[in-house]
Amino acid sequence: MDFNQLISRIRTKLPIQNPLHGFVHNNILLMFENQDFHNAVKEAGVLYRARPYWQEHKYIQRYKEGKITDQDIFRAIDHYAGTYPSIESMDALQLSTKEFFYRLMFSEMNFNDDEDQQSINDQHLWNLCVEKMHGQSLTLRRSPVKWRGKEYWEKYHNESYALSVHPFIIRLISSYLDQGQSFWQNPFVNKGFWSFFSFDVEALKGFTTGWQNVLIEKVLAVKDQRPEDIIQNELKRMEIPEDVWESYILEILFDLKGWSGMVNKLELEPWQATVKAPEIKLVDYIAALILIESAMDQYHAEEQSIELSMIRGRKQNIDLKGFQLSLALYQITNSFKLDQRWMQRFEPATLLKIIDEIDEAEGVHRVRLWHEAYEHHFYREAIEAVAEHSKDVKDQPIGPAQVMFCIDDREESIRRHLEEIDPIVKTYGVVGFFGVDMKFASIKSSRLVAQCPPVVTPSRIISEVPRDSQSAKTFERWNVMTGGGNLALYYHSRTMFRGFFSTIFLGVASMFPMFMQVFFPEKTRDLKNKVMGTFTPVPKTEISLDQSDAQHGYSKPEMAKIVQAILDMCGIKNEYAPLVVLLAHGSSSNNNPFRQAYGCGACGGNAGIPNSRAFAKMANDPEVRAELAKLGYPIPKDTFFVSGFHDTCTDEIHFFNLELMPESHKSEFEKLRKNLNEAGARNAFERCQRFSSESAKSSPMEALKHVKERAVDLAQPRPEYGHSSNALAIVGRREMTRGLYLNRRAFLHTYDWRLDPDGSILKSVVVGGVPVAVNINMDYYFSSVDNENFGCGSKLPLNMTSLLGVMTGSQSDLRIGLARQMVEIHEPIRNLTMIEAPLARVKNLFDNHPRLKNILYHHWMRLVVIDPETNQWHLFGHNDFTALTFEKSKMKHFATSVDLINKTHTEEDFAEIG
Repeated sequence: MDFNQLISRIRTKLPIQNPLHGFVHNNILLMFENQDFHNAVKEAGVLYRARPYWQEHKYIQRYKEGKITDQDIFRAIDHYAGTYPSIESMDALQLSTKEFFYRLMFSEMNFNDDEDQQSINDQHLWNLCVEKMHGQSLTLRRSPVKWRGKEYWEKYHNESYALSVHPFIIRLISSYLDQGQSFWQNPFVNKGFWSFFSFDVEALKGFTTGWQNVLIEKVLAVKDQRPEDIIQNELKRMEIPEDVWESYILEILFDLKGWSGMVNKLELEPWQATVKAPEIKLVDYIAALILIESAMDQYHAEEQSIELSMIRGRKQNIDLKGFQLSLALYQITNSFKLDQRWMQRFEPATLLKIIDEIDEAEGVHRVRLWHEAYEHHFYREAIEAVAEHSKDVKDQPIGPAQVMFCIDDREESIRRHLEEIDPIVKTYGVVGFFGVDMKFASIKSSRLVAQCPPVVTPSRIISEVPRDSQSAKTFERWNVMTGGGNLALYYHSRTMFRGFFSTIFLGVASMFPMFMQVFFPEKTRDLKNKVMGTFTPVPKTEISLDQSDAQHGYSKPEMAKIVQAILDMCGIKNEYAPLVVLLAHGSSSNNNPFRQAYGCGACGGNAGIPNSRAFAKMANDPEVRAELAKLGYPIPKDTFFVSGFHDTCTDEIHFFNLELMPESHKSEFEKLRKNLNEAGARNAFERCQRFSSESAKSSPMEALKHVKERAVDLAQPRPEYGHSSNALAIVGRREMTRGLYLNRRAFLHTYDWRLDPDGSILKSVVVGGVPVAVNINMDYYFSSVDNENFGCGSKLPLNMTSLLGVMTGSQSDLRIGLARQMVEIHEPIRNLTMIEAPLARVKNLFDNHPRLKNILYHHWMRLVVIDPETNQWHLFGHNDFTALTFEKSKMKHFATSVDLINKTHTEEDFAEIG
């Protein structure tokens, strides 16, 4: 066996997640994307010990609510039956594949229930079953081969690995990976984890009992060997067959999958570390885990006088006697509505096969069918709504203002509200980093921050520089002083004696500020800002863009190219309003370890303010405009680009370069500002329908006040709901969806196919936007279907560890995915992308881009193409597109979004507004 290939295969199965400081939404099963979605989630479900779909009762509830219909179920079964191989139980039951699954969908069989004869309604049928199975005895194999001793010790000898082994491992790996949370730095960070592990274990000699004594002996015997050799030799000594090494090691790694994933991440991408990655290798970590596993097995086997060969390779069998067999046969016959003639022909020997196959179908296939029916219902409603609304698309004339928003689904609602308030404003959706691929040096931070999508490598460093040198020096001195004080307090409070006294004195001193922050969060924030503004006002700054060397800044032609690319994406070439607003977004919240997850995904989870400011400065630069004119993009002299920011948590709007605005534009800008602020209040009102606070649902202004309080509330686990409910991405002209209520479920990217004869703009739009939407969608999907195993559980008991991630309580696995409070209202539906462009162009793009082809052909997303040349809609199904036919949408009509909210409380997914 090639050991290096084995480790490479293992790496591909481990969770993918950055340290929290650089959190980005990703498909946690990214490395499974070369498999069909359903096969991948089934395999991953075994590894993660997680459900691949929602719990069945949730789908049944949606069925009762009308969000799944019989038609949806029939369609799901028809689709599935065509791909599902005929199985023996279908022949034995004398049912077609479709009939088998339809009856299965509505049966509630469970062969492990202890039902008695009181639940037997058909006594005659029961008597036939008893007679048929009289004297029969069959053995049901209920689990695969087990090679680990863990389950055996836990089941029969009350030995909990979570209590005895995991704390030992977590203490070691969290200490070794620590980025500065502990007082002392681990002295082995540059020597490798195996050196640290062997030293630490050896140091325990004389202070341990039980399995740790066995571990010490094992480590002393092999400490000078290479970790690769230790793993292979130990697995051979344990008599684990080579063909199960991969699954055996993976099962051990997935006991603490978060830590295992972080070890892998820091080995492969050390630059992702919060400060500096230690010398870490996955094989060192595996070697330590294998030795611990072996020591546990050996110790318990000796304690219980059990041969390990009896435990490894075992199967769990269930012996079924006459009564259980009769009950199983009765349930099958009754649930599948089989007649007595079938009973007479039935052969008892086939019962186990039928039970096995029905059990598997119930456990995976039935829930999959519910899921596909659920998705189909939503897709049908979405397609019909957009199709109905966009039948007569007419270009909107340019008014006094154009506003560019990020494609983010949270911006869908504020765009809609703004357009309702100001019908002549024109809005666009574009990737929120505005094409400025930079590392940003802020005056408030000592580290460079990547302000671009994770798939883009920043090409330049852009700096924020103060305009006033004197206030800049004061601000810098204050930062150094407060930073040093905070650092000293952090470390000294964690020592024995200084920690004791600082807790007494500072604890008492912090009681009043804590009381104020908990009970009066907004007033506390305002007071703090006022005090800080008085003593250390933040200096006014500007973005330095001019190129000083190859790494810092852009040349004027490069700036022109960046501006041109964004104008192309928006379909703006020769039509400009006097005001063009670049509205970046981000999210402010307090005491929130997932702050990055609420930011702009296109800016690496950060706020897009630097990008908006940089783009506006480029677009307003006369020299850059001269370069643009050469490229065929003349921008009128009276057009001014405004840098703005939308806080998606507080729904406040801020602007940054107003001091440069011509006097002639200020009157029109004030109207726009007023309309944007009103749109923000209405947006808060729409968002508050999802929160539990009743007072916030009374009016837009009350809602705005409420969301501002949520942002600064120390005890608020739900500052906002982020991307919850995202399910769509629409690429096309805004006129297709303007006036269509999409319930904050859609990423909206503006694209005009008429201005893109060669498809190059489409490529930029789709390659830059669709994978981001799919990554976010998959992150929310998996964290919502099984939040404990694909996600990280409740936010409330989470604690930061090693400055890398969070764990539950004081010691646990490093949690992956999203918190429960972030996904509790999310509906796990795979992303449906709709693209308005010629079919051949879209097909060619997806076929020639490896990631797009993977996620499309393996069904990690759904794709509809609206071909404007033929007015035909096409859905991608089994490896090709098929023409769509659909019924007239049944969506309702409302005067405004606020009218819809007042009447339905956002229960509608789609509606026409206006």
